[in-house]
Amino acid sequence: MKPFFLIFLVFFAVSGAQAQVYDLPLDSLSEWTGKKSIRVVSNIDGLSADKEFLALLGRLNIKGFDVKFGGSGSSEEGLILEVLQISDRIAVSIKSTDSQKYLLSVLIDENDQSEVALREEVSSRSVLPLPEDFNPKMVEALSWSDREEDQLVFLSDSSLVLGVFDGNRIKRVDALASSLKNSKAIFLSVGQSDSDSNPEIAVVWGQDRDISGKGQYTKLYSQLFEVSEQELREETKKTENIALRFINNQLYTQRYELLQGDIGKPAFAFAEGGDVRGDSIVLSNAEKMIFSVFPVDNTTSIVVGEESLELRSPSRKPWPQLDLGKVSSPRLIKRLEEREITTSPDYAFSVNEEYLSIPRKVIVNNGTVLTYIRQRRSGFSGLAPASGADKLIRARWDNGGLDSGFTVFPIYELSSFIVDFSYVKNKGKSRLLILANQENSSQGANEIYIY
Repeated sequence: MKPFFLIFLVFFAVSGAQAQVYDLPLDSLSEWTGKKSIRVVSNIDGLSADKEFLALLGRLNIKGFDVKFGGSGSSEEGLILEVLQISDRIAVSIKSTDSQKYLLSVLIDENDQSEVALREEVSSRSVLPLPEDFNPKMVEALSWSDREEDQLVFLSDSSLVLGVFDGNRIKRVDALASSLKNSKAIFLSVGQSDSDSNPEIAVVWGQDRDISGKGQYTKLYSQLFEVSEQELREETKKTENIALRFINNQLYTQRYELLQGDIGKPAFAFAEGGDVRGDSIVLSNAEKMIFSVFPVDNTTSIVVGEESLELRSPSRKPWPQLDLGKVSSPRLIKRLEEREITTSPDYAFSVNEEYLSIPRKVIVNNGTVLTYIRQRRSGFSGLAPASGADKLIRARWDNGGLDSGFTVFPIYELSSFIVDFSYVKNKGKSRLLILANQENSSQGANEIYIY
């Protein structure tokens, strides 16, 4: 059983005096029973000479903690004091070095210091290992209005799996195998497109094909499934070269212009029944694909790429961007019409394909984006293990003049590579479920974190 951790989210305000910026409540440090050492990590220049910050360190010394800057104070048994400048705010946290226990998390707004709010939250975390034959890449919760808990669907390269979460564990209750040889998971979404009460699941699989001497290309196969009680049922047959996705509970498809089997530019997007959506949901622009667009309203969307996301709005130019770090995600392969020859003094080779990465999950709601930042780094085989932590974040876009346009609020850090995430209900309460893997690979998840 993993220890519970406390997260204090403080929107900290002081009147007029920067002197009180680091006057933080430290009562939660009494929860710490490990080695009383703290290593300071920061991206703020001159912090070691800031008198008010040094006063905070003095208070930590009084509580018996040995505080040091940088790597000299590192200890697997101690704590980290992290002080980060994020736009016009300073995020301060005190946590264990493995990020399994948070004792303090504070967000200081340097500009808006008119209000003070304090929220204390106690949360438990569990980690569930996955069977060796089950490596899902995507997860979605199925909401039933008459049930206390949600069912879950998982998509792996070879199967669609239906599961039930009882608060402590996930039980697989049904599964359908992909009928495609060497298929790979591309996209998973849930919604309701017909008149019955059963949830529906839109699945997109891909199959990489090879043309000898000319490179590879990916064919898409989309299919709609239905959940009836604890059973998965096929609602439609597989359709080739069509992308299928639920957006805000509405089913959308997107065709692709095909040239000798290649994945090309999106030709158009339409809703079920052939109702063309056009600019109302910002899906028909050729540079965007159906998997990357997450609408905010009729004119504004979050567009997610391989390493970043943008808030695209006619009223904001340039578009605000948030860097997220590159992830290992499914890719569509397009065979180039004309091969590119790359030469050097020693060799020459041809490039036959280009790749289109499927973006990571984001949830857009009420002016915020929930997603994750890749900050964990892969290790070197036989030399060094993976290091760092991925962060699940909530990012808010601002209507002011910030350069980035986004303010980031860290939620959880994982000493694993995040693969996907979803909210799930249990006894009427929402829990956050995160698919993760200890290695940065394309094999899917091998463990599940539940908060």
